[in-house]
Amino acid sequence: MIYLYGVFILVTLISGWFILWKVPFINPKQDNNLQNKKISIIIPARNEENNLPVLLNSLNNQTLKPFEVLVIDDDSDDRTVEVAEEWGARVIRFPKNSMDWVGKSAACYYGAKVAQGDLFYFLDADIFLAKSSSLEEIVSEFYANNIKEVSVLSIQPYHVIKKLYENLSVVFNILVLAGMNRFSILEKRLQPAGAFGPSLFIDRKTYFNIGGHKKVQDSIMENIDLGNVLLNEGISVYLYGGKGNLHFRMYPEGYRSLAEGWSKSFFSGSKNTHPFILMGTGLWITGAFVSAIFIIYSMVTGKFILILLSFISYFIYYYQFVGMAKKAGDFHSWLLIFYPLLFGYFILLFTWSAIKTHLFKRVSRKGREIRLKEEKHVD
Repeated sequence: MIYLYGVFILVTLISGWFILWKVPFINPKQDNNLQNKKISIIIPARNEENNLPVLLNSLNNQTLKPFEVLVIDDDSDDRTVEVAEEWGARVIRFPKNSMDWVGKSAACYYGAKVAQGDLFYFLDADIFLAKSSSLEEIVSEFYANNIKEVSVLSIQPYHVIKKLYENLSVVFNILVLAGMNRFSILEKRLQPAGAFGPSLFIDRKTYFNIGGHKKVQDSIMENIDLGNVLLNEGISVYLYGGKGNLHFRMYPEGYRSLAEGWSKSFFSGSKNTHPFILMGTGLWITGAFVSAIFIIYSMVTGKFILILLSFISYFIYYYQFVGMAKKAGDFHSWLLIFYPLLFGYFILLFTWSAIKTHLFKRVSRKGREIRLKEEKHVD
C-alpha cells in the first residue's frame, strides 16, 4: 500500500510539472523606433462601465502612446459609452443590423474595420497595463518575434486578487496556461492550442488576410479559434504570461459572475488541448483528490507511518500547487492549502460547462443568452 501510494503520488506530481513547467514573460527591451507606429487599441465592450476606467487610465499613462483607442459598444445597457468618452476613448456604437452576427467577435471585427492603425491590439475591458512602459515592451516583443517570420502575440493577463472569492478561479487560471500546450516540458514540440482570449496583437494586413474575427463568428472562444486559423495559415502565435505587464481582475462583479464566466466556455476551450496535456491534467487533478482522501484513510487506520506519509505528500502537492498558481496570479497561499476543495469547485463548474455546451447548446455572457451553433472546421 505505502509503495503503491508513493509511486502514484510521484507520477501525479510529475504530471503537474509536465503540463505547466515554465511560463515566459515579456522582458524589457529598448526600441527607439516605436513612436511612429500607428497602434489601434480595440476594446469590445458590453456593460463594462466599472472595468473601463482602469484600462483606459492605464492606456493614457503609457510612454508609448497608441494612435487611437476604440471602445466598441456591443449594445450595453449601462454607462459604458459615457464612461469611455469621459476617459478620452473613441466610442464606436456597434449597429446590430450592420453585421450577420453579434457578440464579442462581431465587435472586434467591426472595430478592426473602422480602425485606422497599422497594428491592432485587441484587449478585453477587464485588463489593465501594469506599468507605464508595458505597451512599449509588448510592441517591442512583437517586432522582435517578427524579425524572421510573420507572427502574432497573445498574452494571458496575470490575475490580481482583491476579494476572497476570486481565489476560486485559481485552478481555471492554471489550466488556461497549461491548456495552451506551450508551457509544458515539451515546450515548442507541441503546437499552440490557439491564442489567449483576453488579448491579441496583430498587424492589419495579417488580420484581414486571414479573414479576422469574421472567420470565427460562430465561436464562443474567439481568439483560441482565430489563433488556429493563423496557425493553419503558417503564421506563428507567440504566447506569454502577463505578470509585470498585462494584469486583470477576473469577474470583480461577484461570485455569480465568476461562475457564469468560467462555465460559459471552459469546456469548449479544452478541445484544442493536446492529448498528452489532457492526460497529464487528469492525472494531476486525480492526485490532488487522492492526497486528501489518503489523509482520511491514514487517520482511520491509526498507523503512524501512513499518517506521516499522507501529510508529507499532501504538503508537497500544496507547494507544487502554490508554485503553479503564482505563474497565473497573486492567489492567497494560505487559502490554497485547501486545494482539494478548489479542485472540487473546478470539477463542478467544468461539468456544468459541458452540460450547457453539449446538452442545452447555450451559454450566457454579460446578460446575453447565446445559442450555440454546430462547430465548423476553420481553415
